[in-house]
Amino acid sequence: MVNRPTEPNEIRLDLRRSERVHAQLPVVVQGKLTDETPFLDPTRAIVVSAHGCLITLSASVRLGEMLILRNVANREEQDCRVVYLGEKQGGRTEIGLRFKTAAPQFWGLEHPPPDWR
Repeated sequence: MVNRPTEPNEIRLDLRRSERVHAQLPVVVQGKLTDETPFLDPTRAIVVSAHGCLITLSASVRLGEMLILRNVANREEQDCRVVYLGEKQGGRTEIGLRFKTAAPQFWGLEHPPPDWR
């Protein structure tokens, strides 16, 4: 999708690989803290796509770190990489996760966006 250029000779491309959907889906995140102590953090996916999600996490993680995300509803798991660290609020940080491979079925949405197929 080409967005309106901001400069006369500039073309911007929308780099989103799949449409985002706002949700409140229960998930569990599994990983290791900086001292290698394993953690399990129940949370919610607040924005989902075929390629990942945005969650809030109480555990401290680093960009590039690998985590396991489990969908509580269907018990499916996905290997994920931390690709975004947001601001910390109320003891939780917004975390962007990208799936190792696209997994549109992971969320179990009855009517997923057309570009998830």
